[in-house]
Amino acid sequence: MIDKALIPIAGRATRLLPVSSVVPKAMFPLAAGGAVRTVLHWICAEAASAGIRHVGVVASPRQQEMCEAYFAAAREAGADDLPAHIEYIRQPRPAGFGDAVARGSGFVGADTHGFLLLLGDHVHAADPECEPCAAQVARAFAERRPAAMVGVQAVGPEELSRVGSAGGEPVGGRVYRCRAFVEKPSPPDARRRLATPGIGEDRFLAHCGIYAFTGEIFDCLADLARATRPGGRELQLADAQSLLLERHREDYYLLHVRGRSWDMGTPAGYARAFAALSGTGG
Repeated sequence: MIDKALIPIAGRATRLLPVSSVVPKAMFPLAAGGAVRTVLHWICAEAASAGIRHVGVVASPRQQEMCEAYFAAAREAGADDLPAHIEYIRQPRPAGFGDAVARGSGFVGADTHGFLLLLGDHVHAADPECEPCAAQVARAFAERRPAAMVGVQAVGPEELSRVGSAGGEPVGGRVYRCRAFVEKPSPPDARRRLATPGIGEDRFLAHCGIYAFTGEIFDCLADLARATRPGGRELQLADAQSLLLERHREDYYLLHVRGRSWDMGTPAGYARAFAALSGTGG
């Protein structure tokens, strides 16, 4: 099984200003299970539930200081749901989500088991009687050993403008072989390119913040960096995913997770997650 996870948190969080100018969104509080924890604590606990022992948090220097202080306090207070090892990977300034992931290549190293990538602004809750969402993705990855296993959930056309979406061919067990990937497609484009059998009329498979990759994703990011950096463009993971899919047409999979994901990067998403996890609505 996978033993390492990357969690990038160094984004600007402009949609959560002015609070995010003082408190990183990864440090926003969430009430769940009778306790108050930060978003990052929730995500790290999700990683630990999937068997992850080593977490690499990609953070700015200021964010790192706040995270270290928080986790020291959490462990002192008796938190027993965290991975054994949490270390930090510096990203001095935001330069694209792909840049944040690429900085984790040394942390992952030559681990042949692959690694989990968990978005630092997504939290999850599995369906009743199901294992945690990250564990579902990690298990599916371990069973097939593909180039990628990406957690997805079904969304309607009104949500497509906020998410990367994919079309797949069913191969059994809620797993799909990815046939197309589009970052934030329009509804007409999604209907034309991303129709997936068996998920419902006018429904689409959208990324839910959990990815499992082999180290080849770092090769894709490096190739893109050489091609794009002279022009000053930010390095994006979505472009690396498209390149990886191009290289592994038969070995790039999607897992329709049994559970829900909330994007904490918007006021509405944060409010919905807080309500759902605290038991006050959802």
